[in-house]
Amino acid sequence: MSTFGKHLSPVTLKIYLVLLFCLLSGLISASAQQKAIYTQYMFNGLTINPAYSAMDEAFTVTALSRHQWVGFKGAPNTQTLSAYSHIGESNTSVGGFLIRDQIGEVLNEKGAYLTLAQQVEIGDGTYLAVGFNGGISSYQANFSDDYPYSPESVNDPVFNNEHNTRGNFGFGVMLFSGSYYAGFSSPHFYYRDLNSFGGAAATKYRPYYMLQGGYLYTISDGLKLRPSVLFKYVNGSPLQFDLNANLLISERLWLGASYRSLDSFDAIAQLYITDNIALGYSFDFVTTKLVKAQRGTHEISLQFRFPVLGRDFPRCYF
Repeated sequence: MSTFGKHLSPVTLKIYLVLLFCLLSGLISASAQQKAIYTQYMFNGLTINPAYSAMDEAFTVTALSRHQWVGFKGAPNTQTLSAYSHIGESNTSVGGFLIRDQIGEVLNEKGAYLTLAQQVEIGDGTYLAVGFNGGISSYQANFSDDYPYSPESVNDPVFNNEHNTRGNFGFGVMLFSGSYYAGFSSPHFYYRDLNSFGGAAATKYRPYYMLQGGYLYTISDGLKLRPSVLFKYVNGSPLQFDLNANLLISERLWLGASYRSLDSFDAIAQLYITDNIALGYSFDFVTTKLVKAQRGTHEISLQFRFPVLGRDFPRCYF
């Protein structure tokens, strides 16, 4: 054992390993674990861009559960429930989503957010939408719950439990038509601790920015191809990108593949059980050094679409 290891008790060493894992997860995913990442972002658009609700004519509800690095103790897992709809025949859409994000055995955040988007037609069948989201979350870092003999008991500030309420404000812009879209967003742009004395205080969180785009090619009556890309940037971390291509077969089954830089290759499928109910699944093949310590990442989604009074009800391909 190294000299460092000889001077640590087994409990203290375990705590340091947990902290190292939390740091490692953020570095490997290019800081993605500051906030949750999604493989099926193309089926869960509201959580990454609040202007996304303007693109769909339907009242849409999506539930998603992501289990990252299965078999790795304390691996991240995330659950979201989102809903959005246009307001009648207007160009305004509203929505909201709930999220639970857990990293490791001691870090947990639960939040609720509302979204508002407004669209304008800037050309024949081409629209520009601007959206905003805001909400609060409950953040907990309970080191002493799992490690009752941790340095928390001797007032070591490194291991202090943390329980606070955080406020969040974000924005997004979407340019879209029936055959393409492009978007820019920062859904957690203003993220602050609301429990601090004297007003809101900054957290260690750094806002991230996302640039996305996609195009729909009609190959034949029964085949459509949808390539897309997503870039994600956080100050101080490498630029992360997702390259994705999905093939729609007979208007019933999406089959696709993605590559996420510094992280994984992904397989994606979404099946329309009915015209308006879709079940999605993805599996991430990790390309980092964690490949031998886990059994991949699973993500499952379920989506429902309902007509909105006074509006057309076409299929949304984005």
